[in-house]
Amino acid sequence: STSTTGLFYIKIPERLFYGMTRDLSSQESGTIKVKIKVDQNDEYDKLFLETKIIEQMNAHSAYRNKNYRVVNVLSQNSVKSIPLQIVDTFMGMVIFLLEQNYLESSNTAKIKSDLIYRFLIEGNNLMKFQQQIKLYKWTGHEELTFVNISDYVSPFMAYKAAYDSQEIIRIQKIMVENPAMPLKELRLKTGYPNTMKNTLIGYKDQIEGRGRNYSIL
Repeated sequence: STSTTGLFYIKIPERLFYGMTRDLSSQESGTIKVKIKVDQNDEYDKLFLETKIIEQMNAHSAYRNKNYRVVNVLSQNSVKSIPLQIVDTFMGMVIFLLEQNYLESSNTAKIKSDLIYRFLIEGNNLMKFQQQIKLYKWTGHEELTFVNISDYVSPFMAYKAAYDSQEIIRIQKIMVENPAMPLKELRLKTGYPNTMKNTLIGYKDQIEGRGRNYSIL
């Protein structure tokens, strides 16, 4: 038999578990061993979540004639688990794009937008992000609807390209007029708060031909 590991980070209804495993039968031959990891939570322990998931999902597999079997459900502390922290980070990025929070004018939104954009433009991250992140919309039924992440990434990239172009032109004009201006003075001149210093450095590096991510690589 083969082994498949599922990493589930948030509390979700049992039907969503079923939906996530609905295609396992067509992907592998033989019995598929499923291992599930959940974020550590005292409420889960009170509900005996691990035992219930194993019992209910295996009952579902037998009733629906699926060929998977949940062998264990492990509770992990996200503070000590790098995989859970990575999942949490990517979930935050996806939610940010889905809710189009980059359209907000707050400095926090601008900082997050810059970080996500700089991650996506590095190497082939954009392609991997769109190919490897799978989204499904749950409508209350067992069946899930596939959501194309590209439909949300493309508007973000277009928005950032336009926004960055305006900022780069504005910053470049100041740099041309004051070629020896220190970074701190440039930050004050452009109106960037200290929390957005790294964003400014990225623009400056790009203007000077070193690449947007030069200072963080």
